[in-house]
Amino acid sequence: MNHLKNKWNALSIRWKWMLSASATIFLAFTAFSFILIVAMSQWMMQEERNTLNDVLSDLEDFYESRNPLVTINDINEGRELAEQIYERGQIIHFYNDDGYKIYQIQRTQSDFSVPFKRVEETEIERTRVNGTSVLVGRTPVNSNGFNGYVEIIHPLSAYTAQLNYMIFLSLILLIAALIFSSYAAYILSGTFIKPVIQLGKTMKKTQQEGFQHQLPEPDHQDEVGGLIDIFNDLMTELEKNFAKQKQFTEDASHEMRTPLQIIEGHLNLIQRWGKKDPEVLEESLAISLEEINRMKKLVSDLLMLSRADRDMHPGDVQPADCKKVLLNTVQKMQSVYSKRSFEIKAEVGYAQIAADHLEQILIILIENAIKYSPDDQKVKISGKNKESTYEVKVEDFGEGIAEENMPLIFDRFYRIEKSRSREMGGNGLGLSIAKRLLDLYSAKIHIQSQPGHTVISIYIKSAK
Repeated sequence: MNHLKNKWNALSIRWKWMLSASATIFLAFTAFSFILIVAMSQWMMQEERNTLNDVLSDLEDFYESRNPLVTINDINEGRELAEQIYERGQIIHFYNDDGYKIYQIQRTQSDFSVPFKRVEETEIERTRVNGTSVLVGRTPVNSNGFNGYVEIIHPLSAYTAQLNYMIFLSLILLIAALIFSSYAAYILSGTFIKPVIQLGKTMKKTQQEGFQHQLPEPDHQDEVGGLIDIFNDLMTELEKNFAKQKQFTEDASHEMRTPLQIIEGHLNLIQRWGKKDPEVLEESLAISLEEINRMKKLVSDLLMLSRADRDMHPGDVQPADCKKVLLNTVQKMQSVYSKRSFEIKAEVGYAQIAADHLEQILIILIENAIKYSPDDQKVKISGKNKESTYEVKVEDFGEGIAEENMPLIFDRFYRIEKSRSREMGGNGLGLSIAKRLLDLYSAKIHIQSQPGHTVISIYIKSAK
């Protein structure tokens, strides 16, 4: 059994499809033919019985009409009647009460004979005589002067011939149906699985050459067409993600290489001059520590972005107390940027987001506002309940964001002013992290900017 199972599993889909379809049609046709043959056999047998019963009834009616006395003349007339009404191939016997055969009628020579049997009423039975299936019908003839029996032997030759013909024809049709269905299933299966074969070839080619290979659009949107669409969408998405990953790796390498080169240069300077010159040593160590801190922040941001990129499921998060988070975050930022002024207005409200994620988003937005606005300008933070969302706004009064930069500000490592951002410790990951965290909670972010005023608004689903 396991050997057959292994052979079946080793077959191609096309052969499995063909064999399955052929077997299904074969079994269905066999069952239908069997039911049809059985039903027709019963119907034909009933017709044979009806024919025999009609002859018996006619003879019985004839003799009963002669009651109360059946004479020799009546018997002779009954013989004449029997000769007129009996069917070809039938044999009619007329016996007296002692079992003596008074007469026999038959058109063809045959050696059919059955033992004499007395009956009290009309009786028809099926039996075999000399290897031939026959019906034997008997009926009594009773009167005051005579008691006897009419016996008819009815061969089932026509019935057997018709039944054999039906079986033979069914076998021929079954073989023809099996051959035709196998051929049709083989051809159709090849047509149906052609897109799947093409899909496999394209996937193999993609494995060897890259994600740029796609399948042609399907003519019909069936299950296979849907699979092709999914594959093409997947290839497009993989190509985009691959390009983003490549860009991310290149940008990360570039961002890490710069501080490493600076640190290497100052360590070489210390090695050559700093051992004897305290000023060179102090300056090089300070710059090296600054670059190390920059690298630490870059690594921290990369880890944060990596965690946000994983399929994190918010699930049953504890709704954040937005007013509390806003106030605490602004207090922390005030302690870090003591020379900057902040204006905070927050309504009481709860949103479907983790408190630490909301705080991380606020820190990113507030730090960006601080970086790109003059030191003498306020940064405004507000929180307000809407119909089904909690709206958080961060406003600054700096230089604004150019329209051509708007589509790019959420890309990793993108900085509007690279030189200034580097001086201020930026690495272009902040808004990417904020956007990814908001996407986890299906929250929206909207930016309005013009020279001298930028407003970043986020909309988070309210918690009931």
